Amino acid sequence: MAALTDEELVARCKAELPSDTRSYEMLVQRHMNRVYSLVYRVVANKEEAEDIAQEVFIKVYHGLHKFEQQASFSSWLYRIATNCALDALDKIKRRPKAAVPVNDFKAPKNEEEIDPLHLQPSQAAGPEDSLILAELRECICRVLKKLEREQARLLIMRDFDDLSYDEIANVLQVGMSTVKMRIHRARLAFQEFFNQFCGRVYLNFPVSSSGKAEMKKE
Repeated sequence: MAALTDEELVARCKAELPSDTRSYEMLVQRHMNRVYSLVYRVVANKEEAEDIAQEVFIKVYHGLHKFEQQASFSSWLYRIATNCALDALDKIKRRPKAAVPVNDFKAPKNEEEIDPLHLQPSQAAGPEDSLILAELRECICRVLKKLEREQARLLIMRDFDDLSYDEIANVLQVGMSTVKMRIHRARLAFQEFFNQFCGRVYLNFPVSSSGKAEMKKE
């Protein structure tokens, strides 16, 4: 028997919730690893990423009845996830969990393979270099907070999560040329803020708008 599509599961959720959560739980199981990976790349903290990912699916649970499927479910979910990840950058205290059925939500087992913001020290990097890279991740998060919300969202999608231009166009429901123009402007804005707030500290770690860093060779 073929697996149900997202669209079919969404239709079932609308008919079955709140009395029957099985279709909803199937959607959660199908997408939670990707959602967790996305928010973890932004916040670079396991516990915070788990909380935010759960919040994403809580919003999905409460918003499914309004979802009209003009875009794909995955695009709608991705937009919610990026919003929650960006909101988390402005918050210090962890939000309380709500009693909504997201059963046994845990981080993916291969969490150690997830590289927050694509920053990964080489095998030759010493403890000092690793510390600088950790501080650099935090600085990039601060730069994201300085950007306009849509600019930060674009960089997360394109440069942090490696979405194609076509995928981003589907998420945002805009044309390809518009996506490319907005990403170009977002990268310029990122570079300006990064140079202003972080550039002098991390001269040995050239950073592109994607947050990718490489140590200069002596």
